[in-house]
Amino acid sequence: MQVQLRPDVQPFDIILPTHGKLKLTMGCIDTLYANTALPFHLVVMDDSTDLTPLYFQELQKEHDNITFIHADIPYKCGNQLFNIALSHCQHSFVATVMNSICVEPDWELMALQILKTDPKVGIVGIKCLFPDGIIESVGLTFRGHIPLDLGKGRPGHAIPWNYEVIAVQWACAFLRKEAIGILEENTYNGFVGWDDIDNCMIIREKGWKIIACGQGVALHNPRATRGNNSIETTVNNRQNAEKFYKRWGFWKQFRKVAPKAPEYFKHIKEKEMPEFAKPFVQPLPTNGMNRADRRRLI
Repeated sequence: MQVQLRPDVQPFDIILPTHGKLKLTMGCIDTLYANTALPFHLVVMDDSTDLTPLYFQELQKEHDNITFIHADIPYKCGNQLFNIALSHCQHSFVATVMNSICVEPDWELMALQILKTDPKVGIVGIKCLFPDGIIESVGLTFRGHIPLDLGKGRPGHAIPWNYEVIAVQWACAFLRKEAIGILEENTYNGFVGWDDIDNCMIIREKGWKIIACGQGVALHNPRATRGNNSIETTVNNRQNAEKFYKRWGFWKQFRKVAPKAPEYFKHIKEKEMPEFAKPFVQPLPTNGMNRADRRRLI
């Protein structure tokens, strides 16, 4: 997908969720103001119990483009805070940036140009690198029921292209407000995965395209804000996976690979896989999965 970069792209909004980890947030903010070429409006969605509110109170004295929203009661899920934030956004295009992200120079230019050039694009995902510079994700595909990050493990300079995908991570992505509308809340356990992929599937089902942008780059420290390895988190993630598999037609594929895995929601019936998804789903290897694939089983 070739897009000519032009300097007339309009300002945009950035949604930044914060949940403690002030040092992480400060690094994210430093790169946003240092490396973003275009004017932006920053919407901070905070439920921290540390000094984060005080930090933004001082930052608002330096910058007049910050809307800070603090909740004493923690948000239940990502879509809840996104819906609130979207109601405060001022522009047609909105970036989601987690506080575990550090953007690279001009990270936003190509993604915004894609949205402006093609009115059928609803979401653009930015290339995310691990802190060591190795690619984490440049869009998602499926191998059987398993979502896989495209480009994962390759050098950071690889995949400098823009192309259509079935989904992208929302750790650093651009949204067209018209395409997003009101996000579905309380379907998934909050902040343990799968909801961003589900959002992408819903947007695609409405007829919008999703593009992975290899020409906009951010460093990502996965799970640095909310991630943990507790038994509760593992169970909640597996429950989310089951809901996703049944909603989008992956459940039978999953059960073939993991027939003894627990079924948490027997009352939820599996739907057929939608036609838009089928071109992006590759079969599992007939000779079995490698160790990395097996670790992805949920």
